[in-house]
Amino acid sequence: MWLAMLGLMNGIIMGLVYSVEELWLGSFFVLIPFAGILFSKKKISFFLIGYGLGYYITGLSFLFSLTDVVPLPIYTANVLFAGVILAISIILTFLMWIALYPFQYWRRGSSIDIFLLAGLYTLGEWLQEIVPMVSFPWFRLAVPVVKMPIFIQGASLFGSLFVSFCVILWNTWLAKLIMKRKLDRSMVLAGAFIGAVLLYGEVRLYQKEEGTKQVLIVQGNHEGSEKWAMESKDILKDYKKLAYQYANPFVELIIMPETALPYAVMDEKEGREELMSISQQLSAELLVGAIQKEEIGEETNFYNVVYHIKEDRINQTVYRKQILVPFGEFLPFAEFFNKMCPWLIGFMSGNYFKAGEEMAVFDTKAGKIGALICYESIFPEIAKEAVKKGAEALVIVSNDSWFQNTPAMREHYAHAILRAVENDRYVIRAGNTGISAVIDGRGRVVASIPENISMAFQAAMRPKWDGTLYIKAGRVFVWVLCGMYILLILRRACSLIFSFFFYIIEKIKK
Repeated sequence: MWLAMLGLMNGIIMGLVYSVEELWLGSFFVLIPFAGILFSKKKISFFLIGYGLGYYITGLSFLFSLTDVVPLPIYTANVLFAGVILAISIILTFLMWIALYPFQYWRRGSSIDIFLLAGLYTLGEWLQEIVPMVSFPWFRLAVPVVKMPIFIQGASLFGSLFVSFCVILWNTWLAKLIMKRKLDRSMVLAGAFIGAVLLYGEVRLYQKEEGTKQVLIVQGNHEGSEKWAMESKDILKDYKKLAYQYANPFVELIIMPETALPYAVMDEKEGREELMSISQQLSAELLVGAIQKEEIGEETNFYNVVYHIKEDRINQTVYRKQILVPFGEFLPFAEFFNKMCPWLIGFMSGNYFKAGEEMAVFDTKAGKIGALICYESIFPEIAKEAVKKGAEALVIVSNDSWFQNTPAMREHYAHAILRAVENDRYVIRAGNTGISAVIDGRGRVVASIPENISMAFQAAMRPKWDGTLYIKAGRVFVWVLCGMYILLILRRACSLIFSFFFYIIEKIKK
């Protein structure tokens, strides 16, 4: 039991390092106890369970901020979100346990255990991304270290998972050094590996990038509940005022955030004409987050979309959000909840969206732009899909107002930086209440404005055509991790088979 408590304490500290911006440097040290326990000869199950629950519950505590926007009594809302946090934490813990549990069957103290442990931990992060229905790749060790640009450049090789691998590898290296008090072959190799990653990062950062296309990001700063209660014409008026106030004659593209216009704007003649008027008068194209209504027979579907307005017309190409927020934009396992919690069905009835089915790339004056909508930005494959379809830059429209001033706003923003480095593409992030920024292909912030202010800003970006190794062969790293895991399982299986075989022989002899 003491191992579970030790794991819980280590997980809580890791959760604080992940969530508290000022503690990001702790990412390089806080997992030393974690690695030390796994390197020991002890059974690790209870430790892993304690670590996972401590880490994920602490990291997900920001969800309690949503109790203010849920139309339920505060006690009921707190109980509901406590249950959600616990359920998500259990699932993520289980996936990490699956990945790491076989490590105890390896001969710890071997020449490759440093790399093996780092690889299995990284595999756990990947499982959290790819398992259907419970996919939630929010917790990446790469997220806190975006504060260190030289360290995250490896994402251009094999994605943010590779950065996570380097973080845990550094921790395992230190743990091994403390335990053995001398360098062995594996430690020298791991040190050289980290050194090579840092050298690669330095080379990439040395390359300067000058923007060639002017974009304007408009941050309306409408609180979530307030925005949905406002008259549509008043919201559009606010965005129009900001665009006119901050735009100059060189602006080629204006970006407004997710559901900047929280209604089916294209169904209103006045709204359509107003948007085209803004585009014409400023001689700039628009990318606008809004709602799309589609009627098919007696069925009405709503989509969370990005529209492209080209001065005198509305582009027929519309991007529909593909990955929806569970319990926010759709209700998973609806039939189950209809039986067990019918009140939840009533609460969600006005918040259903239908998921889009394909990526859209907009051909604009500022280049070919791939759009991601809010929650989608934590999924690396969506951004990669846009780049593979020809996107020369990425736009992320978001609405983080629900999270108010919690760490979630910064964590979500960090994922945008990782998407920029992975794909070597400028990322233009437009948030309803922030954080809005222009990030270059090296993860450097070109320009930004803080959260919770009504403002617009202009910055230069550069469309890019070349692809990174991650785009071309990023999955190779994952397949290597899977190979390590399979070999470990096979090694254990063979050991059990031989043990059973010799056991039978001994019985026969007797």
